[in-house]
Amino acid sequence: MKNRTAPLALAVALSLPLLTGAGAALARAPAADTTSTAPRTANVQPVAADAQRVIPLQGAWNTRTFAGLQGSQGPIPASAFVRTSDLGRLTAADRDALAAAGVTLDIDLRTADEQAQSPDLLATDARFAYQRTSLMGTEKMDLQKMMTTFPDSLGAAYVQWLDHSQPQFKQVFQRIAAERDGTVLFHCTAGKDRTGIIAGLLLDLAGVSRADIVHNYAISAHYLQGQPKDSAMNAQIMELIKQNPEIGRKMAGMAGTAPENMDMFLAALHKQYGGAEGYLKSIGVSEAEIDQLKVRLGQAG
Repeated sequence: MKNRTAPLALAVALSLPLLTGAGAALARAPAADTTSTAPRTANVQPVAADAQRVIPLQGAWNTRTFAGLQGSQGPIPASAFVRTSDLGRLTAADRDALAAAGVTLDIDLRTADEQAQSPDLLATDARFAYQRTSLMGTEKMDLQKMMTTFPDSLGAAYVQWLDHSQPQFKQVFQRIAAERDGTVLFHCTAGKDRTGIIAGLLLDLAGVSRADIVHNYAISAHYLQGQPKDSAMNAQIMELIKQNPEIGRKMAGMAGTAPENMDMFLAALHKQYGGAEGYLKSIGVSEAEIDQLKVRLGQAG
């Protein structure tokens, strides 16, 4: 029988902004078991080609397109997608910049709790359509009911999503396929985990090389440096970590974007489903919808 508390625990862990105040709390926790398989979280640095994909904003971090990433039929156009983090701090100039970049749809992957604590500022801007789909399948984060057994790594958590979040993945990809014009933006809170997995599936569907998908994920830690750490939920989680050192030790391995995380996810995706296209078919995304996703990615034909 599935552990029904797993989505809640993962959602809480992955709502933490990168490099939060968790560092101090985790440092005070007892030393982790040296046999842990958790990946290291050292940042991977962007290369020169990554600069063309960055959209500089004042109130959001890790805002990037897929421009120029090489798919099976050619480069992905800049107008296809924008990935980013929490949009609760956008300035008026930021919103104008996203509109100028062609964004017409904003897909919010966060829970209702996250949206309530940091409202998405595109949701009330008439220039953008808005859809919120909690990728973890939970809406209310009851921290007192959090389980004490987390996956050994973010990569293991990502692999779990392929099974327990299938209805949510289906909803996200069907909504993207329905948006025929304009640029689709998608985001979560930290802008690296839920966002990173949607990006990984899209890039795999486009035929982007595994090395390039892993790199695109791993550089998120670099672009998320400086992301604010003062959310109310973050404060609650820090208190929970103080009370439960075991949770703190395991969450220590969930703070970054180690390449091994995405590599593990892609390996499972291909072993279990033959890749992103096989996965999307298995969860009920139609051939016509998959074709439309490929058109958006510049990979038709």
